Amino acid sequence: MLLKPNKNANPDLTILAASSLILTRLRKSQFETITDLRLVLHENNKDSTSLLESSLEFLFLLGLIEYHQKNDLIEYIGS
Repeated sequence: MLLKPNKNANPDLTILAASSLILTRLRKSQFETITDLRLVLHENNKDSTSLLESSLEFLFLLGLIEYHQKNDLIEYIGS
């Protein structure tokens, strides 16, 4: 799990890159399912889907997203 890239890492396969893609999608539609977010990552780079959970945890810790268990949705709550 890479938080930031180094000289040997693919910059597209970092938590920051995956989080950026997720935030871009959530800003457009406010709510998304985890399955839809996984598809967004897969469309960008099929190897980045393994970063979904770590990216969601990172965004949650930053206070940018909330998870609604009842509806199984991720909500963008950033300003």
